[in-house]
Amino acid sequence: MSQPAKHETPLDLDDLLGYRPKEILEELTNISKLDQVTANLPTELPIDQIHEHTELFQPRELDERHIQELCRAIKAQGGLEAVTIFQVGEKAILIDGHHRREAYRRSGVIKAIPVQYFQGSLEEAVLEAGRANSKAKLPMITSERQNYAWRLVLLNAYSKKQVREAASISDGQVAIMRRAKTALGEEAYDYENWSKARDAFNEREREPLDNDQMGQWLDGQANDYADRLSREFGKKLPRNTTLAARAFDIHFGRRLPDLVEALQGYLPDTEEQDEDDF
Repeated sequence: MSQPAKHETPLDLDDLLGYRPKEILEELTNISKLDQVTANLPTELPIDQIHEHTELFQPRELDERHIQELCRAIKAQGGLEAVTIFQVGEKAILIDGHHRREAYRRSGVIKAIPVQYFQGSLEEAVLEAGRANSKAKLPMITSERQNYAWRLVLLNAYSKKQVREAASISDGQVAIMRRAKTALGEEAYDYENWSKARDAFNEREREPLDNDQMGQWLDGQANDYADRLSREFGKKLPRNTTLAARAFDIHFGRRLPDLVEALQGYLPDTEEQDEDDF
């Protein structure tokens, strides 16, 4: 009897080897079964006793500029707000505060730093890492949210609602990721980056996106570009539209009229606004 094509059969992650986030989840689960959590947990810990598992609990890359800001804050104030820990047996796992821990390390802090503990299951702690980073002073950009959601989909342990809320993406995007996971089969775990997985999925499917899917894709890409512009220029472009216009003129060149035409659809209707004033 012939075997079904690998992309036609949903995979059970428990049967897969080499997917590091899943391996870490299983390792910590086994530790929690063997070791009981200490009743009275300390409110401060040395940074070398705070363990990181970035493949599972860090949804984004560390931002060098933000680390330097935190280093200056440590120098001026002596400390930062508590990092969030998940206690697994005798092991303290960092789930939120990777930038703060790195800033303490670079600042040469020897004393114990303040910690707070996440109360919930290990699986819930993974979701909390995403929620916390979405609300942080330096929130995740669109590509980071999408990569984190893709990681959760590959873990195969969370509902569509849980992925949507933890990663702050739409139901439609989660649905596309789930379709991609099923279509790509075992190959899906070769892609840590959602954009590469999406490209592989689109090539496999060879089906045009419908209007809703195309809208989801355009929104995701536009938000990603807007996030990158904001990180690079902050409020400089919105505050200096003359400079922004000159920069776009240089960047777009002969395609500038196409940009101007496309922007017409995003301009407010001034006639309707004038009528509302009377």
